[in-house]
Amino acid sequence: MNPNLLKQLAMVVKQGSISAAAEQLFITQPTLTRSLQQLEMRVGAPVLARTRYGMIPTEIGARLAQIGERILAETEQGDEVIRQWHSGYDNQFAIGIDPLWEYATVAEMTSGFLSQNRYVFHCRVGSAATQIEWMQGGELDFLLAPAHLSVAHASGSQGALQREVVFRDRSGVFVGKQSRLLGSQQPISPDVLEQQRWLIAGASAGFLSGVEDPAAQQAARIAFTGGIRSVIHLLNTTSMLVRLPARLALMTTEIDPQQMIQVEGQTSARRDIALWSRRQDSERPDSQKVREFIRDWVTGLDHSVGEFGLDL
Repeated sequence: MNPNLLKQLAMVVKQGSISAAAEQLFITQPTLTRSLQQLEMRVGAPVLARTRYGMIPTEIGARLAQIGERILAETEQGDEVIRQWHSGYDNQFAIGIDPLWEYATVAEMTSGFLSQNRYVFHCRVGSAATQIEWMQGGELDFLLAPAHLSVAHASGSQGALQREVVFRDRSGVFVGKQSRLLGSQQPISPDVLEQQRWLIAGASAGFLSGVEDPAAQQAARIAFTGGIRSVIHLLNTTSMLVRLPARLALMTTEIDPQQMIQVEGQTSARRDIALWSRRQDSERPDSQKVREFIRDWVTGLDHSVGEFGLDL
């Protein structure tokens, strides 16, 4: 089958009309109509239906349009690679970023990537579970994410990934600014914490098999993965509690150090950030150079940022 037919179908579905799709594809409307007729002859059934809301795909049309979407994406990626080559860039690297890391280090991170004039960086922010899947599926070259993640569940492919701790951190319990526990100087007992309203954020919201505070897990009313803005909002406006990587949370400057409390009889667990990469790429010269740059930049940040009294 001519892949152009699938690409054109996908564009019609995306635009909702033949005329708009033809404009995007830089072809005439009669040409696009003939292509769709040719595709329907091959299928033996309609691939589009006209409704009051525009053109929508039939069942088989929707399945073929999904394939066409992938062809469109690869075509656009090919065009971008050509543009990068003409602009003098050597290679492109896709880097997964932990949401809290992105929020806490945005100035330093973007400055660091822009300093590398030979490469193009595509930064993708997402939850830990999603990022690991992207990494194992070859969609990411590197990943800055929690070092403690377990990936043994993913088709036994943990050996294909390697990780190096580049930023030290520990977990901490943070209370909302409306909490009566705000500014507590003494460790808080687990019995008191069990009575509080909790929220769950990050890996603890579903990727890991459990969290450090069983009582908190039972009491949690809301959970967030893949983002941090809502968590910070709730910490600034409610009395809810959450466990977060303490150093990164305080680096955002939107969480007050007085909001971090100590838990009686409990030592905070390590929540270090690791640089994840694929073993099969370790011998590629350009991949080695970018890995060394990211490692040196992040470890430099680790040594230059305050430790906020944490036992690192």
